[in-house]
Amino acid sequence: MHKFTKGYIVFILLTIATIISCKPKDTTQSNENVISTNGDIRYAKGFQIIDFDNYTKVIINNPWANDKSKPFSTYYLYKEESDDIPTDGGTPIKVPIQSVIVNTFSYFEFLKQLDELDKVIATTDVARIYNPTILNNIANGTIADLGDPFNPNIEKTLMLKADAVINSAYVQQDSFSERVQKTGLPVIYSLEWMETSPLARAEWIKLIAEFVDKRGQASSLFDDIENRYNDYIDIAKGIKEKPTILSGDNFQDTWYVPGGDSFNAHYFNDAGASYYYKNDKTNGSIGLDIESILVQFGDADVWIDCEANSYTELINKDRKYNLLKAVKNKRVFNNRNRTTATGGNDYFESAIANPDLILRDIIKALHPDMFQDYQFTYLKPLK
Repeated sequence: MHKFTKGYIVFILLTIATIISCKPKDTTQSNENVISTNGDIRYAKGFQIIDFDNYTKVIINNPWANDKSKPFSTYYLYKEESDDIPTDGGTPIKVPIQSVIVNTFSYFEFLKQLDELDKVIATTDVARIYNPTILNNIANGTIADLGDPFNPNIEKTLMLKADAVINSAYVQQDSFSERVQKTGLPVIYSLEWMETSPLARAEWIKLIAEFVDKRGQASSLFDDIENRYNDYIDIAKGIKEKPTILSGDNFQDTWYVPGGDSFNAHYFNDAGASYYYKNDKTNGSIGLDIESILVQFGDADVWIDCEANSYTELINKDRKYNLLKAVKNKRVFNNRNRTTATGGNDYFESAIANPDLILRDIIKALHPDMFQDYQFTYLKPLK
């Protein structure tokens, strides 16, 4: 049996300590240098912001995952190169980004509010765009047209050498995102549409603000929107009358109405409307046939978001619409107040970022005598 001297034991311990100290630095980050978490997110459930000494970690949560600890996407945003930036599979991005390709229309308004619309260098589905600045820049060649939003021109995308692409995550994986990511081009995913309340969706301005280094401006903008929105809620609460409301339209023999815990149902409640499914817990849509609509919503005072421009067009689609009280009393509205000749509709662009304007529109539709000097922003009475 070996006998070790005290000096030999000390030598062994020093050797082990040296090996440990020379071990490559673990850059999967610990909580030791966390400065702050959450980034003042008050409503949105879909993303997280965590500040470290030399970078910011932005996490987009995965709404489809059973394991909520596994994010949809992770980004490490930095201003200066640092050895502290993790290498655990997240996407490192130097901020502020100077150019971006936008493949989801709602982010035009977020970027506009942040005074960053000039960073857009390409987009898709140009015939359906409403934003006048974007359309003008497409016309003069400042912004490239990448074609089909579900199958953008990958070669042109890569040639533009943008700092990032903003892409909607309508499915868990899409071939366009996978292909551009393999080349090193970061994809910033938009999942604001999965939020179930208007203010939660609008709060995604704070996510994109991280990439353009405008957190303070985003917080200030959102605070103003939140205050106006809550002011309108208070106004609605002060009105004793609670008109009943119907939403949507018949599409291929199915009429999809908002579930009771859905985005639109939150609007109805905040506007002081009485909604048939107000106690329902569905956060998506409920499919009904026209007969069920007539039974459940036949006496609804107001109908919004119909797919027609006039009462004549509406009745030509289905004469049963004549049985609806809202049609009889001419209180039907579409969402086509701001459109282009080619199919652009601002309701599908800027409305997410301006929930206060949507709420005021709905209150005005429910109570025509309210806001006497106010003109509808998105809703439009049928002719």
